Amino acid sequence: MDKPPATVSEEISRLGKFIQTYSSFLSSFVIGVAGLVATSIWQYRQSQTAAEQGRSEQTIARTKADNDWRIARAEILSKNLNVLSSQGPNTADQRFGVLLSLTRGAIIDPELAVSYALELGKDNAGYMKAVLASTANKNYLQLAQAFKLTCLQRFGVARAAEICKDDKLEDRSDAIAQLIQDETEAAADLGFASAAGPMVLLKDEREVQGHPGRMAWLFEPVLQDLYERRQWKEIDKFEATSTGAHLVAALVLATARTGELLSGGEAAALEKFHADHRRWLVSYLSGTTCDPECRGKLVDVMLSSYGEAQGDYDEPLKKLLRQPRAEAGPALATFHARMLWCQVDADDWAQFRDHVLVPATAEALGDPKSPPTLLEDLVSLVALVPDPAADADPKAQAAWKALLAAIGKANERVQRTFSSRRATARHERTSPPPMIKKVNFCGAADAALAAPKLDQ
Repeated sequence: MDKPPATVSEEISRLGKFIQTYSSFLSSFVIGVAGLVATSIWQYRQSQTAAEQGRSEQTIARTKADNDWRIARAEILSKNLNVLSSQGPNTADQRFGVLLSLTRGAIIDPELAVSYALELGKDNAGYMKAVLASTANKNYLQLAQAFKLTCLQRFGVARAAEICKDDKLEDRSDAIAQLIQDETEAAADLGFASAAGPMVLLKDEREVQGHPGRMAWLFEPVLQDLYERRQWKEIDKFEATSTGAHLVAALVLATARTGELLSGGEAAALEKFHADHRRWLVSYLSGTTCDPECRGKLVDVMLSSYGEAQGDYDEPLKKLLRQPRAEAGPALATFHARMLWCQVDADDWAQFRDHVLVPATAEALGDPKSPPTLLEDLVSLVALVPDPAADADPKAQAAWKALLAAIGKANERVQRTFSSRRATARHERTSPPPMIKKVNFCGAADAALAAPKLDQ
């Protein structure tokens, strides 16, 4: 129910009377609140300004400290530059002490530390490994580039030839591979979860395809160790990190035969293990990601340790030899060069001839649909291999004689190719061109007694 007009007027008059009575109080109250708000805003802005000034002072102090540290590092390095730049075994101890102190104190840049360590490794591989182990954030690609294959690793045979000059760096390369093993095992303990570490070398598949032999020998110690301890799950994790890692594992583990007596169950498990890797390698060689150049470089690695693979490479190589020239051209060129200049171990040469080349060529000659270019390529390779020895396996001798008879019954083009290639090879081996002498192993003196094994 609405109030009477008199009551409303009475209330308004009371409010007005209150304002008039307490006007000074109300004015003071409003001014006080406004002042309080203004003071709070000012204090907030002052605190913001002080915080900004504090951050600026910290940044300036940090920059000054960094600059002072750079100057101090430069002075320390300049004082030790003569020591680090010296060469020869007589200064190895002094260089090691200085370099190890600089790396542990983070005084020297990682790339520079690795460079000096690699130079030190020419005189003392153990010192180099210790320095590299204490160097944080090192560039593993830099280490991989310094890893030099010996002729035994590159070709399966060592000779006193100019191309084998990197053999003198064998100790340094072995130490680098041991370091890769130590740090890969550390990464394996973490489940290969870290993006850093030696596994970065295998992340780029094209990089692995470009240097399969180097990558295989770099990671051979760790893979061989996992194989000997039957760490199948760890091997699976290694392979799962990248396609490049799987390729390196397939190349290394094909030769990882320990030779001990095994129970029936373990022998079956190992056979399945090698069969799975053999199938994967065959699939990879014929896949789209491995172009002809890739196949040629993989063949180079496989031929160097052919005997140690104990047949695991037979099927991949036979399939590769039957591919069209456009697909197998670089691989055929690799076969041709290695056989022409005797860059193959004698035992491996005989096994490759008997288990791969003779069956593949006989099959092609017996197939009327075989392209003429395929027959020419295979017969050209047959012309480069030696005849079986008198004490060779009778089956191998019979297969060789049957192949020569089949070539003699083939068309004139095939016969002419075989005869001309054999005569040319005989002449070039006897009188090689000057530029070829440094890579010619035919008649060169032996520099080693054993063929290489990726499991040593």
